[in-house]
Amino acid sequence: MSVFKAREWWGTKIGDDEELDGACFAVGNVDNEDSGASKLVVGSFSGFLRIYRPSQKEFRAEDLKVEQQMGAPILQVEIGIFGSHSQKELQLAVLHPRRLVTYTVQAVPTEEGGSDTFFQLSLLNKHSLNRSAFNFTYGGFGGAKGKDLIAVQSLDGEITIIEQDKISFSVFLPDFLVPGPLCYVPYPNDVFVTVNSQFDCQAFKYSVLGSMSSGTIAADDDKAKENKRARAEWTVCLGESAGQICAAKHTPGLKASQYDIIIMGEHTLFWLKEGGGIRTQKRLDFNPVAILPYTTGTSEQQNLLVATDQGHLMVYGSGLQLLWAASLDLPPIALGIANAPSIKGLVASVGGAGQLSLTYMGTDPPTQVVNASDKKALNYEQMDEEHRQLLTVIREATADAKVEPTDRLVIRAQVPAALDAGTEGQGWQRLALTAKLFLSYTGSEAISDVTVSVTVPPPFKCSTPTQVVSSVGGGGTPRTLVLIFGLAAPSIPADTTATVAAMYVSKTGEPRTVSTSLSLPLLMCCKVVPSIKTPAPCKVTLDSNRNPPPLPALFEELLPATGPSAAQSAALTFMHHSSVDVTILVSKNNAGRYRIQGGSLEALWLIARELTERLGLHFNTKSPTQDDPPFQMSYSEDVTEPLQMYMGVMEQHFALRLQLDAVHSELEAAAAQFRAVEKRLLVRFKDRNPQPIQALDSLLQLSLDRVLVLSEQGSQLATELQGAATALAASTRLLHLILKLRFGLDEPLGQILEDHWPAVVIDGVAQDGQGWEEMVEASLSLLIKTALSKDGGKKDAGNMAQGPPQRLKDLNKIRKHIETIIKRLSDR
Repeated sequence: MSVFKAREWWGTKIGDDEELDGACFAVGNVDNEDSGASKLVVGSFSGFLRIYRPSQKEFRAEDLKVEQQMGAPILQVEIGIFGSHSQKELQLAVLHPRRLVTYTVQAVPTEEGGSDTFFQLSLLNKHSLNRSAFNFTYGGFGGAKGKDLIAVQSLDGEITIIEQDKISFSVFLPDFLVPGPLCYVPYPNDVFVTVNSQFDCQAFKYSVLGSMSSGTIAADDDKAKENKRARAEWTVCLGESAGQICAAKHTPGLKASQYDIIIMGEHTLFWLKEGGGIRTQKRLDFNPVAILPYTTGTSEQQNLLVATDQGHLMVYGSGLQLLWAASLDLPPIALGIANAPSIKGLVASVGGAGQLSLTYMGTDPPTQVVNASDKKALNYEQMDEEHRQLLTVIREATADAKVEPTDRLVIRAQVPAALDAGTEGQGWQRLALTAKLFLSYTGSEAISDVTVSVTVPPPFKCSTPTQVVSSVGGGGTPRTLVLIFGLAAPSIPADTTATVAAMYVSKTGEPRTVSTSLSLPLLMCCKVVPSIKTPAPCKVTLDSNRNPPPLPALFEELLPATGPSAAQSAALTFMHHSSVDVTILVSKNNAGRYRIQGGSLEALWLIARELTERLGLHFNTKSPTQDDPPFQMSYSEDVTEPLQMYMGVMEQHFALRLQLDAVHSELEAAAAQFRAVEKRLLVRFKDRNPQPIQALDSLLQLSLDRVLVLSEQGSQLATELQGAATALAASTRLLHLILKLRFGLDEPLGQILEDHWPAVVIDGVAQDGQGWEEMVEASLSLLIKTALSKDGGKKDAGNMAQGPPQRLKDLNKIRKHIETIIKRLSDR
């Protein structure tokens, strides 16, 4: 970037294999020498503190005045007025992970006499911190004169104010995830500025922090209390993380009370006003690593020194004009302005590996010039081979079909068709099904610590949902795991598919996941009982183009030893564990027609699915004759009746959601009342001259009883809502099946319908009150505008953006959307 090279006046290397960052470096007259010569203070994460006093060109051993092990990693060093005995003398503050220590630095003559001296550290104040520290800033908080106060930021967002020999108060920052840079803007602004993990620059008034904390140390539970957390004076969104913040007077024409808050982002420099708002910003073509405002001459106007990760130094004047640029030997992590005994205005810099130097902006061109001195002949064969290798790598990386690794974990499940012996007929609580899981590894070596997790839909349960296999050998006998499934409640399931996932780390250190699914048998959900042919409130009629086979042959594993005879094959009744029966009736007049009827809509789903799948398996595996058409099922009746029943199930679920939200609101108000009464009682008890409690104890008991009653109601409603969600999921799957058979939907269109109308119902307490109904309303609206629109969604292609789903007051919109979808499907 620059043809000029910064000329080194003095330099040295700090320790061996020590690490540090930009906060571990400070420049100033820490020993209060009369000549005002600057000292370089450097700390490291190894715990060493060093102070240098460069006296002449090039490093001498006498320049190192202090080298002391502090007993803990050094996170930051600063020079300021931290003592109470003088309003002009400077002291040194050192931040460790769990303490902040201030020292006075004194020059002591050597025993040999002469002009050589060494520095001695004298402990001034030592403050233990309750939380692990990250950084600190200092200044005359609250308009303090002749002294500097310190604000320490912890890793969990606590700001602790330290005033010389005492800790004044502490308070937690809001919206905190990870700590960021911290800067103090001097009085009368009197604010702390930081950038949080949301890329927001926030300012906090010192007086507001003091009032929020009430002058006390924050407790652990204050982090969750909104009235105990700090409140931002203003917030500005930057859009990128920040590495450093400083207060300066860089913009021309600033008044005495005005400052530039300069923030160094990842690729941008921001100049913010002291009251919030961006004054100006500059997008950089390089990555900045450190900034330093410095004063030129007697004017308050400051220039800005910027260091890059390529080792360049840029000087920006007013109007963001680049005044000078030079290159360093190594990229710095921190900058400072030092005054040597013979030269003033040297640029002090420290590198990440401990390179410490004093430089000045010279005009000598850099000696390392890129030239074409290497006259070696080019090896074209080697270049072609490297090109072919790179093309192979690019092809493999951009290939659509990823190549499966040869060494992988293989999962195979074995699920029996019958329940465990002795559990059938003993009630749903004792039902058990033992399945086996076989794990084998195709690699040559064994893998260890394989975590196997099993996820089952409600109301099923697995005795061991998570297992850790210590080792799976390669190419040997598979490891066998036993999974015992049961029922957690006698409700009707919406799905019988369990998912098994295995997580492990390959020999190359690559984390991998393998999953498989297994279907639980129908015996886990219901049993066959004597036929019930009386009319039921819910029914669905399915048609097929083949003569029906005997029902006992289709459901052979569910029948007892003395099952229905062939004469009784026209009807088969299943009884769910919730005592809801479902009957399959085969029409005698119309061959190939099946009526499925039961006490509830959700109970029909599993039986309808099993009947459809088993009929397809029966006829597709049987050798067809020339006269037999391909097997096909359909639904020929009107969908109005099942749609009415489906909306009834949805309304029941929606009503339970509203009731649960109302109970949660009442519970929140009751809990707030309970806390208010409790606080008032505590105030009465702590008062030296307590007043009568005036029946506050009775009010406290009534508030507690109200909280307990509402908690019980909320728990009961949550259980009912879970059951209603399962019923809604089963009913949704049944309606999907009816629409597919009614309108002959192919696999892609049927999948689009299921994706926009999900059968997985997940209820949670969201702050915006959105649930399954709101999500379905938005997705069905999008489906009507896209896949089911008359023009394929081309007309509204530019108007597809939708806002967040709004809370529904009723289900009229969903009903209209479903009716529109049915009409569009019928018009296809």
